[in-house]
Amino acid sequence: MKYCGVVVPMVTAFTPAGAVDEAAIGQIADHLIGGGVGGIFPLGTTGEAASIHPDDRRKVVAATVKQVKGRAMVYAGIASNCFRESIEAASAYRDLGADAVVAHMPSYYPLSDGDIERYFLRLADSVPLPLVLYNIPATTHHSIALDVVDRLRKHHNIVAIKDSANDRQRIAELLNRMGGRGGFPVLLGCSPLFTHGLKLGAVGLVPSGAHLVPHLYQAMYTAAMQQAWEQVERLQNETDAACAQYLKGRSLGESLAVLKTLLEQRGLCGRTMLPPLRDTSGVA
Repeated sequence: MKYCGVVVPMVTAFTPAGAVDEAAIGQIADHLIGGGVGGIFPLGTTGEAASIHPDDRRKVVAATVKQVKGRAMVYAGIASNCFRESIEAASAYRDLGADAVVAHMPSYYPLSDGDIERYFLRLADSVPLPLVLYNIPATTHHSIALDVVDRLRKHHNIVAIKDSANDRQRIAELLNRMGGRGGFPVLLGCSPLFTHGLKLGAVGLVPSGAHLVPHLYQAMYTAAMQQAWEQVERLQNETDAACAQYLKGRSLGESLAVLKTLLEQRGLCGRTMLPPLRDTSGVA
């Protein structure tokens, strides 16, 4: 299966002036690949994609592809409230060498299930790369209904879904409908539910915590493919503890700022965040 494994939603490194730090992006990519992961996902939620100018997004993807050099899959985020911008981004990222694109729903207008389905069908028809659906209700404020996912997966250019809902029942039903391992690929974005989803047939993990412990997430995935569930549960506890350094008691934006501070302490990038998020120097 092509769309599987540990896919890291990479932070975007910036200089203190807010420019894309291409050298630091290269360092982070090398660090992640050195940990054994199979995919790098620039321009996702962890990468502050919604705050980055389109010109700089292209720089991020170019720097990522240049450093990865085919050692991992590159999944580039194209989500935007402007449909044309998403299409143009997908074309640019194809030319830069990305392997697939990832998109969640626009997040400004309330949308019906029919709106969501038509949007993704039109997007899948228009982009020149394989499309991964991205369900993240924490930021879009709505979920892609399971009936809609069931229909969308039949489109020839929709190849997987990353689901970040913190909802055990939804993940269980999604995996049941998608056929589990060997069916339509489901990648999990909510780290506390990794073991739950892997047992039910998920084929991928998308953990921001892999910036800190990439080898542990890769070990978790490998153990799950071997159905070594005691080892998976042990690694779930270890990775949860690593994530607690930046997630516990914080909002999403605050946690991303602390994650960058931790990466700065490791010499991988600076702590600069783009507005409306802000830097932090405190690590509790």
